[in-house]
Amino acid sequence: MKKKMFAFILVFILAAGLFVRLYRLDLRPMHQAEAREADKFGQLLEKGEYRYDPAEHQAPALYYFSLPFAWLGGQKTYAELNETTLRLVTVFFGLVMILIATLATGSYLKNSEKLWAALFLAVSAPVIYFNRFYLQESLFAGLALAFVICLWRFWPKPDYRGAIWLGLMAGLLHATKEISIIVLAASLLALIGVWLLSRRKNREDHNRKDEKSQKDEKRENEEKTPGHDTQRIWKSLIIAIFIFLVVSFVFYSSFFKYPQGFLNSFKTVVGVGQKGPAEGGLHQGFWYYFGLLFYRHGAPGSPVFTEIPFLALALFGAVMSFVKLSKKSSDNFRPYLAVLGVITALIYSALPYKTPWNLLVFWIFFLMLAGIGFDYLLKVIKIRESKILLAGIVLIWTAWQIYLVNFYFYAYPDNPYVYAQTSPDLTRLAGRLNELSQVAGEGKNLTIKVIAPPDETRPLPWYLRRYTRVGYWTSSEQVESLEPARLMIMTATEAARRQEKELANYVSQYYSLRPDVVLILFVDQNLWQAYLLKKAENLRRH
Repeated sequence: MKKKMFAFILVFILAAGLFVRLYRLDLRPMHQAEAREADKFGQLLEKGEYRYDPAEHQAPALYYFSLPFAWLGGQKTYAELNETTLRLVTVFFGLVMILIATLATGSYLKNSEKLWAALFLAVSAPVIYFNRFYLQESLFAGLALAFVICLWRFWPKPDYRGAIWLGLMAGLLHATKEISIIVLAASLLALIGVWLLSRRKNREDHNRKDEKSQKDEKRENEEKTPGHDTQRIWKSLIIAIFIFLVVSFVFYSSFFKYPQGFLNSFKTVVGVGQKGPAEGGLHQGFWYYFGLLFYRHGAPGSPVFTEIPFLALALFGAVMSFVKLSKKSSDNFRPYLAVLGVITALIYSALPYKTPWNLLVFWIFFLMLAGIGFDYLLKVIKIRESKILLAGIVLIWTAWQIYLVNFYFYAYPDNPYVYAQTSPDLTRLAGRLNELSQVAGEGKNLTIKVIAPPDETRPLPWYLRRYTRVGYWTSSEQVESLEPARLMIMTATEAARRQEKELANYVSQYYSLRPDVVLILFVDQNLWQAYLLKKAENLRRH
């Protein structure tokens, strides 16, 4: 394949991937986890402050990488931020991941394999879904892919340049998520495993040859392969480790302001797999992630969600990678990806703490294997029309999954990748508050009281970020009087604890926060009447 054709196809893939990631980027309401990240970034944006807290498990890279996007959008405060600006960060890293898969793999993959892998990364429904989330995982997946490729490059030729890239990627990976130790360990295990398999194949091949041919091959290899400089290897490793520590320290210490953050990041790894619902996750069995990807059919009339075609192609790609295993370790990048993907998936599946977006880090390896497998499959098929038909079926299927996952069931429980998702009804509440504030004389300065436990209000603070007089109470007992609030938001439980005469002067409206949480908006009677009059006046004008 010519370079111009390769570049043209890659640009087309990137354009398609960008379109499905950007289209109606603010469609899905802010998830409570996204709102938590946005709040943390808002502090950095407004005050220039970030302090790592090991109890929160919020690594710094996402926030620092978000700064240029906010600056380019002219947004200097938390109140000025919007969903699109924040999610552009993860969309960008989703595209970077596609570029890494094609441009950083060098001669390890054929051009056709690179393009299929890039296409599958670009159009995978769960990858798109989580690239449209303002969470750490999109950065983490892209940097994980960059790290494992750098490690593969460094292994046969441990020079200083490779050491710099390896240390930089490892440092950024750790600065993105503390649990990066999983990827670091899995990549090393995969590397050692492939090296052992290569040696075994090499011995088997040698056993089949006579003594003379073995001597000739040994002499030939000695001529082609220069001996490693042990001192140079150790220096390269020290450089890589030093850069890793420096990069990680710079981020976790908030650019040297809080040095203790760096040490705390390593303490966080202990017990991370035991987090529970209070930390924004859930405990599930070993097969949870594979169940999400394999098959989901919700309520009657709901469509089927499945990634079976990509799973099957990934399995085929892994099998063919081992069938074509080379006795030369440096030629075994494909088996390396296969072993790495399996080990990473097994480790994540073994951890009891799970959230759907965590599957992204191993799913990208599977998709690259799927691209490799599809390329093998097309070469086996000799009839051109059959190749086109097969490719068409795969693309039509994934287009349907993209539509279902990202644009139709984007916030509903039938979608396997939806977890504790904010109901679209909350955006209706936000719209109603905006309308009421336009009628009120105080505007965004009107008093709003929120009475509800924290886990039954998130991400409400995000939608109230532009109001200057908002108070939060976790229970009704903490609020002696509802006055002077003209707007109040409570859960049904907290509202039941107030006296009826207190609420008599308010109009109540019900909104769903999540499927199991309902919020009640109480509007002052006078404000409500003013709102109705304004609405009637607008209708007469139109």
